[in-house]
Amino acid sequence: MVLILLILLRAIIGPTVIDRLISINAITSKVSVIILLMAFVRSEYGFIDIAFVFMLCGFVGSLWIVKVLTPGDWQLRIPGLKGFEGEKEEGISND
Repeated sequence: MVLILLILLRAIIGPTVIDRLISINAITSKVSVIILLMAFVRSEYGFIDIAFVFMLCGFVGSLWIVKVLTPGDWQLRIPGLKGFEGEKEEGISND
């Protein structure tokens, strides 16, 4: 809990948005570990599902924050593979 409070302090003081984002991810990870430890100690394994959902929500929230903070092109481009070029015109077919 002390580490979570220190990380929260870093999130408040953090000079950049990336510092705050990393702090939020660290807090999410530490809370998930606490939930998993509670599941182990109490032998109630239903808490494991709660921890996974909490981690997934933190991950999706982080992706959303990164997408909002980095406007621009979010197209997947893999140069050697056909079909992964992004929003280009359809290529000429070799029928």
